[in-house]
Amino acid sequence: MKRLKILHAPAIIINQQWMISRAQRRLGHVSDFGVLNADKRELPVRNCDINFHFDRSEISFKPARLYPTLKFLIKFSIFFIQALFKYDVFHFHSESFLGSHSTLDLKILKFFKKMIVFQYWGCDMRLKTPSISAEKFSTCDDCIRVCQNSRKLRDNLTHLKYADFRVYGAADVVLSVVPDALFIPIAIDLDYWKPTSEIPEKYLLPKTENVRILQAFENAKARGDQKGTRFIKAAVEALKNEGRKIDYIYLEKVPYEAMRYYYQQADIVVDQLLAGWHGSVAVEAMAMGKPVICYLNEVGQRFIPKDNPIVNANPRTITDKLRMLVEDASLREKIGKSGKRYVEDRHDVLKLAKVYIALYQKKWR
Repeated sequence: MKRLKILHAPAIIINQQWMISRAQRRLGHVSDFGVLNADKRELPVRNCDINFHFDRSEISFKPARLYPTLKFLIKFSIFFIQALFKYDVFHFHSESFLGSHSTLDLKILKFFKKMIVFQYWGCDMRLKTPSISAEKFSTCDDCIRVCQNSRKLRDNLTHLKYADFRVYGAADVVLSVVPDALFIPIAIDLDYWKPTSEIPEKYLLPKTENVRILQAFENAKARGDQKGTRFIKAAVEALKNEGRKIDYIYLEKVPYEAMRYYYQQADIVVDQLLAGWHGSVAVEAMAMGKPVICYLNEVGQRFIPKDNPIVNANPRTITDKLRMLVEDASLREKIGKSGKRYVEDRHDVLKLAKVYIALYQKKWR
């Protein structure tokens, strides 16, 4: 088997690139993770091998921005030339180095016979209007982002022409937008995502006999209610009005390394009720042995085993599904154990790293 040299770039998405690259290193390959600017993200800057500390949107030749722009362009150009001789595989997540601005980087990579892989994870390929019209429930309903459907689709499809392989990490829209994409599940480091005997004091929640229902969202203020938080809150209030003892814990912009401590103290974790697919929250919570509620639509269910442990709920059924789990501690424990086994079998980063390597190797067979 050829020892590969791989570069993951340029986007930071739920820590996936870092985990996959580290697992590929453990398999004996060279695998780096490079970003344009990790400084403004919650992800620790240490979790990338290359960081240009520059936002591509800040490129400007006006006097006030001329020096940092030229400094970045020179630095990046030197890196790109060196990368042509260092790496065999350029695994792009969401976009290439130049993004929608140009395909020049892709053309150069093809000229040098480099393997190009494009991988998409959710809203980077989801189109707003088709999503709303096709689904009973849509993550785009209350989204405050403006999606330029025609331009977004044109740019993505133009870039995909240069790809040797197209990969999708979330299944809810892959068939409608990129029907020939390969589905590879979200990866998780099982050595990291496991219960611990000691929780740091700053992450300890107050002691309670109540059932804790946890929901986490990275940045609702910038993205709107994409996860259906309003429906979850309404369901919790309805159950409280019925006399059930519940604590609702909503986490936003919590450091990545803190999440496992909060999952460990939860009884039930709710992922998302609108997208029709689960995200990293569901996988992380299942790895911690917690029962997870999430909406899986018909398309999403085609990519997941029928006996999966996720409790499927939408905005109309969330109250009933929460009530079921709140009332039955033994059921929560049973589902939690099933979820842990499920993640170990399907989402282990080492297993998935081998899948990616097998994909890359096809070019050299």
